[in-house]
Amino acid sequence: MNRQLQPFQGWRLTFFYAVMIAVFLLFSFRMYDLQVVNYDTYQAAADENRLSQLPIAAARGVIFDRNGVPLAKNVPAFNVTIVPAALPADRNEELSIFNRLSALVGVPPTAAIAAASAQTTGTRIRSIEELVVEGEGIAPFREVIVARDVDLNVALQIREESLSLPGVSVTAAPVREYPTGSLTAHLIGYMAPIPPEEAQALIEQGYDPAFDRIGVDGIEYFLNNELAGRRGSVLREVDVAGEIINEIERIEPIPGQNVRLTIDVDLQRAAEEALKNRIALLNSQYNELVSQQGVVIAMNPQNGQILAMVSYPGYDNSRFARTIDVTYYLEVANDPLLPLVNNAIRSLYPPGSVWKLITASGALEENVIAPQSVLSDPGSIVVENKYAPNDPAASQTFVCWNRSGHGLVDMLRGIAQSCNVYFYQVGGGNPVVSAATLRPGGLGIDDLFRYATAYGIGTELGVELPSENRGRMPEPNWKRIRYGENWSTGDTYNAALGQGYVNVTPLQLVSMAATVANGGTLYQPTIIESYLDPEGNVSRPFQPHILRNVDLADVSGTLRLLLVEDMIMKGPNSLACTCENESDNPYYNPLRCNPTEYRNTVDLYGDGSDIREYTVHIPQNYVFNARLCTSLRFDDSYRPAFVSSENIDLVRQGMRDVITVGTAQTANLPYVEVAGKTGTAQYCDNIANQLGKCKFGSWPAHAWFTAFAPYTNPEIVVVGFIYNGTEGSLWAVPLVRETLEAYFRLKNERAGIAPPPVSAAPGIPQPTAVPVEPTAEGG
Repeated sequence: MNRQLQPFQGWRLTFFYAVMIAVFLLFSFRMYDLQVVNYDTYQAAADENRLSQLPIAAARGVIFDRNGVPLAKNVPAFNVTIVPAALPADRNEELSIFNRLSALVGVPPTAAIAAASAQTTGTRIRSIEELVVEGEGIAPFREVIVARDVDLNVALQIREESLSLPGVSVTAAPVREYPTGSLTAHLIGYMAPIPPEEAQALIEQGYDPAFDRIGVDGIEYFLNNELAGRRGSVLREVDVAGEIINEIERIEPIPGQNVRLTIDVDLQRAAEEALKNRIALLNSQYNELVSQQGVVIAMNPQNGQILAMVSYPGYDNSRFARTIDVTYYLEVANDPLLPLVNNAIRSLYPPGSVWKLITASGALEENVIAPQSVLSDPGSIVVENKYAPNDPAASQTFVCWNRSGHGLVDMLRGIAQSCNVYFYQVGGGNPVVSAATLRPGGLGIDDLFRYATAYGIGTELGVELPSENRGRMPEPNWKRIRYGENWSTGDTYNAALGQGYVNVTPLQLVSMAATVANGGTLYQPTIIESYLDPEGNVSRPFQPHILRNVDLADVSGTLRLLLVEDMIMKGPNSLACTCENESDNPYYNPLRCNPTEYRNTVDLYGDGSDIREYTVHIPQNYVFNARLCTSLRFDDSYRPAFVSSENIDLVRQGMRDVITVGTAQTANLPYVEVAGKTGTAQYCDNIANQLGKCKFGSWPAHAWFTAFAPYTNPEIVVVGFIYNGTEGSLWAVPLVRETLEAYFRLKNERAGIAPPPVSAAPGIPQPTAVPVEPTAEGG
């Protein structure tokens, strides 16, 4: 008898069990995926819905001048906010709030009114209604900003009417303020939102492009990380509408460091006024627009502290403090005078006769000529063409600024009278002069290169400002590579006077003069005096940094040489070559790149008699991206130049004679001994060329003057530069004199001493409307 199968017996039951097991396994695998494999992903998604993290801004560091005057500080900006969920449910009451706010802050109340206004003005502004609707759709309990940076009186009025404006509040957010504006704009810089091209790199450093602003120029840029501090945050649990349930975690922000600069804002103001007035007088005397640009730098030669740095024209960074004034930014960005550029550190100019201080140092140290030996200056010197010595037409004539000549000239008189013909011969030689008097070939370009480099020419000096231009000291290989031409005696003559291919920044020139003034130490120029904690106490004091020992007398141990000198001597094993991470640098080795511990040796005289250890100072925040390392400049026989105390003293004496009996007698102050050097530098740049001023034999000229005081124990050195200023002794000398007078006047006033008399400087030559004939090659 056959048994009849029940519906869920036999294969049907087995199939049912298999389906149940499969479903169970499916759910198990899915649960494993959710709870184990992708736990972090789904937990993060859940937390994103449940948790809200908001940043807490850190107070940005305040920037002061050396006397405590604020140059950049934080002030509150008042923003008007609305919490959509807190608005009245009644539509008429809501519109009444929108209309009242619109009357106070100037934002259209509704979308319809905003659209009508756009038809009239051409600019569409989002209405209060639109902003609230958008915020309500995202998180009704989260504040929506409807107006930013409203006037203080408006903010107080809204708070006073808070009972009749439910859901409306005023919040304060810190913004930057620059009290001194254009006076210090090139030094301070400004802040701006993070640009898209920098966003990823800054996100990796902890920045948030949605909230953070960064320094764009000046010290705001250079010390951005130190000034910014560290942002805090608050983590809150919220419901689906954004209403806060409770606060889970709060991380307090760490305020940025306050910074005291070396700048004396009163001296800065006096220097700027002197520069503006001198340029205005120059234009008035010539009855045309002769110049619109200039630079003044004042430095303490004993430590490299910059007391004033004026680059004119400038811009007003207060226009960029709260938001970027786009119209004004485009105006200054497109100005052909480039007011956004700090010409003190970024622009290169021929230095003219101020350069003779370097030529004199090298000539004395290399025994090119004895300081008391004389050379004849008949007013000109002729250099024969060595390929056509018998063809007078092929020769080249170099003239002195004094066309009648200076007669017999020794070193001190050559400096005092800025005698071109004397320095032509000292720099490049004169075959008609006995070898017993003048070394054949003179100093020569190779030695001139060594001494110029020792004084910091062609070097990034490390001032705490972005985009410093290091320039390049020319030499034969450079000319051959760049122009495909050989170096000539005429090139050396020009270079000996700071002309031809020689270009420097005003900062390099004032640093050179400071090195002479202090007796032979090249300091890193600095604008940072100290770092301060929030209570105003010094947390990190100023420490002067030696870039280069020019005088060996006071150095018994380790020397300090420049990065470029190290690169030339040590080549692939130099600090620059091992540290520059560039695609075309085969010598890059991060394991050997250790600037702090780097040491090497130099054979001072090339004969093994004096081998010294040396280090290289790397300035704060320096980045090895200058492409300094190149095998074309490697030379293991290169000897760094040094100048003895005796020879530096002779150069200093020549600078004193410039003031007492030379080309800058109008800078002779009655209450302090001054030493200096004038310079008139011929040039032909793109501006002069476009104006048709680059005429052979009558080139336009810049005006230079540098001076230090007191002579016996210098505490200030100043360089003044006027673009197209025609003559240094006429226009740059009074500029520097006025800056020196301001320095000593301020010093006495702060000490409670009667200020020194401000004389009318009798004997200052009065300019005429007739253009001064430019001197030949930097007289």
